[in-house]
Amino acid sequence: MVKWTARVGVVLLVLAIVSVPALAKKKQRPIEYGTWKIRITPDADAVARGEKATEDSLVLYQGVFRSEGWALHGFASVGYTMKDNAFTVDMASGQNGTLHWSGLINGDSIAGRMAWTTKDGAVLNYTYSGTRSPEEPAKKKR
Repeated sequence: MVKWTARVGVVLLVLAIVSVPALAKKKQRPIEYGTWKIRITPDADAVARGEKATEDSLVLYQGVFRSEGWALHGFASVGYTMKDNAFTVDMASGQNGTLHWSGLINGDSIAGRMAWTTKDGAVLNYTYSGTRSPEEPAKKKR
């Protein structure tokens, strides 16, 4: 009887030791959450219309997408669709047409395409790539 309870005790002890670090791990956040510093590059047709490469910051968090650069042109934050590591976003501006973003996230890297349909109906195509910005540490309360 003592041997049986000793074995059960050892098994329970091992399970407790193994499970404590697993319980202590930080909850994994969705892969897209964060701010992404990107470089947007126009294709040859867009360059011919006067478009230039530019820097931007994308924010993907809790189902909301924001482009800090395009927000200046009237494109407000909108919801995005995520499947595995791929996302799509459609944005509209009353003054500047529509934007369609699609991209892939791989670890701390992001890359994809963007199509801007201007108010006059022209479609300008871009590619972009970049990396996740480091998280800012939480501010301490005084």
